[in-house]
Parts: sequence; structure tokens; C-alpha cells
Amino acid sequence: MKNKLKFLIVGFIALWVVIFGLMWMKALTKKEGVKDIASFKQAMNKIVSKGTVKDMGQGTEERQKETEEVPVRCYKVTPMDFKDDLPVMGTVKGGLEIPLKFEINGVIEAINFREGDMISRGDVIASLNKKDGQLKVDYAKAKAESAKTQALAAKKKYETHKSLYDIGAIIKAKLEEVELEAKSAGEQAKTAEVEVKSAEAELKKTDMIASCEGVMGTREAEAGEFVTPNNKIATLYDISEIFVELGIVEKDVDKVTIGQDVVVTVDAHSGVTFKGKIDYLYPVIEGKSRTLTAKVRLQNPDVQLLPGMFARAMITVAEFKNALVIPSLSLTKKDEGYTVAAVDVQNKIRIKPVKVEYITTDYSVIGEGLSEGELVVTETPQELKEEMLVQVIEVQENTTAQ
Repeated sequence: MKNKLKFLIVGFIALWVVIFGLMWMKALTKKEGVKDIASFKQAMNKIVSKGTVKDMGQGTEERQKETEEVPVRCYKVTPMDFKDDLPVMGTVKGGLEIPLKFEINGVIEAINFREGDMISRGDVIASLNKKDGQLKVDYAKAKAESAKTQALAAKKKYETHKSLYDIGAIIKAKLEEVELEAKSAGEQAKTAEVEVKSAEAELKKTDMIASCEGVMGTREAEAGEFVTPNNKIATLYDISEIFVELGIVEKDVDKVTIGQDVVVTVDAHSGVTFKGKIDYLYPVIEGKSRTLTAKVRLQNPDVQLLPGMFARAMITVAEFKNALVIPSLSLTKKDEGYTVAAVDVQNKIRIKPVKVEYITTDYSVIGEGLSEGELVVTETPQELKEEMLVQVIEVQENTTAQ
């Protein structure tokens, strides 16, 4: 029973296939004019050809799609002077910052300056009470006079004994004894003279004398105070030549070296620039801000810069003359180096390897791989490949990369 049912189903399907085939052959005969076997083959070939042509059309459409011009923006390579400046901030410091201290103990009698006063070399900045010092000088002088008198008396005594010895009135031992006394008195007189000079020198130390021209800092003592050589009275700043201490953040440390040009400005003199060079780099990175201190030496003949002023500076970290400069956006970083996409005269892409001499966020200096006048792609909606056809919609040139 099951076998009969199976045969009936298969026969039913076969019958429908035959009927569909006859109907298709009839329609084909009418459409293509098939009258014999040869014309039937021709009709079949035509159908196959139509399918092939359709497929070929689809392939051509895809190829056309691939060869569509990609819109790009370009930069024209032009030689120019390139300079990269690093902006930093810092503080003006005196060329010399001299802590002012007395060399001896004493009570301050007078302070002859105020903060910010200009001081000339040799000015008396402050004085101690001179009473004790003057007493020491007077005592030393009196002692010296007494020693001189004793030395003179000893000398006369020696001369007298020398005369007596010459006539044989005294023995030689007595003469030698008197001679030693005279020499001792003479040495004591010399010692007394030294004590006088020492006392006078100590008296001079009661006056604090400016060793150079400068400006006074904050006073740290007042008249009437007892001070020792450990107590600072104030600070004298030599401002004929000053330093600017600049803070270099850790990520920029490798850009800064001794001898680089620096342009400094201060808020107190708007529009005025002060030019100098990095004179010294501290050997360590200090503080919570993780900065390296660079000292810039500046001449200050007109005393426009004062210690403590806030300073802004531009450090020239790189400078190139007549260099080929392109936007850094044009560069593509690969394992073997950098490449750029250049557009040739046929508006086709040429992927070129280049040697980058110096690179910043905005611009890069190219050493090898490009020539003047070439167009390099800066912006594109898709990844570019060798010989891809593009349409240049904008060309940027003559941009000052400084």
C-alpha cells in the first residue's frame, strides 16, 4: 500500500514537470520563432548570453563604483622658515641674591633703607651700636701707646749697656740680657699695633656696607634688635643682570637644552620683550608639579625687570630655514616609518615614504621623500590606496608654520 502511494506521488510530480516544460517550450517557440533544432539552440544561446551580459553589466557597475573620484583636501608643499616655540612660565630672580648679615654680635642702631630702595655700592645699609666697639679701639690704642713707650725705654737701656760693654764696664751676658728685653718690648709694641687694627676692623663691621648696586628685598629685622651673624637683616638683589627661573613640565624636558634662545615678557611692561638664552638646567625634577627648572640669563641695564615679577617665556626648541613643511595630519605612521598620500598630475594617489626631521602636533618638517610644489592629502572621507582616483576640492598653501 505504501509503495503504491509513493509511486502515485512521484508520478504526479513528473506529470507537472512535463506539463510545465511543454508550456515553456511553446512560449519560447512563439517568442523566438523556433521551428527546428537549430533555431532552438540559437534561442538557448541567446538566453545564456543575456544572463552573461547582465552579469557583465553588474561587474562594470561595480568597477565604475570603484573608480569614482574621492574628494580630498590637499596642502601644497612649499619651502618656508619653521620655528617651534615652547610656552612656559616662571619668576624673575636677581642675578645675585646676597643675604645681608652682620659679621659680629650687636644691637641694631639704625636701618637705612626700605623695601624696594635702590642701593649703590658703598652705601651704609644698617648699623650696630658702636659703643662697645669704640671702647675696644680706645683700649687697644692706649695699650699700644704703653707698649711703644716700654719698647723705647728698653731700646735706650740697651744702648746704655752697649756703651758700658764697649768700655769693659759690664760683661757680655748682661748686655745680651738687656738686648733680649729690648727685642721683647719691641714685639709687644707690634702686637699692640695689631690689636688696634683688629679693634678698628671690628668697629667697621658695625656698619653693613653694600658690596654692589642693587635693590633691597624685605626687611627681616628692626632697630633695637640684638642680632648675631646667623640673623639675616634683608636680601640685596643685584639686578644689572637677572635670571628668569622657568618651570619645564616633565613631558617637555627632552626638548630643552642649554643655549636655546628665549623671549621673555612681563605684565609690567606690555609689548616689551627681553631676549636671552638658557644658561643652566637643574639636574633634578622637583616638586609635586614634576617640573624641571631652567635659568635664563637676561641683561637689565634699564632696571625694567625686578625680582619677584611673574614672567612668560617662549623657548625656541627647534628652528629650520627654507624647510619643506606639511601638516602633521598628512602623515601616516607605519612600522617601517612615515608615509604621505600625494596627488600626481593625473589626480591619482601616490603613497610615498618620507623622512621626518621634526614633528609637532600641527606641522612636521620633511627631510626626504617630497619635492616643492607637490600636493599632499590632509583630509579624505576614506582610506586612500595607490593609484586611487581623487578629486581635489581645496588646496591650502603659503601657511606660516611658526
